[in-house]
Amino acid sequence: MSALHDRAVVVAIHEGRALLMRRHKDGRDYCVLPGGGVESGEQPRDAALRELAEETGLAGVVDCYLGSVTHADRTAHYFRVVVEPGPMAFGGPELSAASDENRYTPEWISLDDLDEANLQPVEARALVLRAAKPA
Repeated sequence: MSALHDRAVVVAIHEGRALLMRRHKDGRDYCVLPGGGVESGEQPRDAALRELAEETGLAGVVDCYLGSVTHADRTAHYFRVVVEPGPMAFGGPELSAASDENRYTPEWISLDDLDEANLQPVEARALVLRAAKPA
């Protein structure tokens, strides 16, 4: 599979909370982890940090690679990233696509509330919980 079609995903945990993107799209409410497409010539770990900055305005440092999962037609590479919470600013290409029916909101959500957050894809929940365990 071409790296252009791969995704890079950030799993950031801080003080018992996960950094998620709250979504409202096509009448559905759910959450996803920050992340997006790996650009041509870009390494997945670099794409994860770029996507984190674009979607939240936060900077981070990759702590470790958590693994890859194939979702539908492309592979997502998950990285545990150390992020210090601060003021968040949503940006990047998603900002221009945002509307009343297509909303993105970065938010720190308690690990205890993951089920209520409707984290998608469902496989991401296990990776978040694994990343939350002390090394």
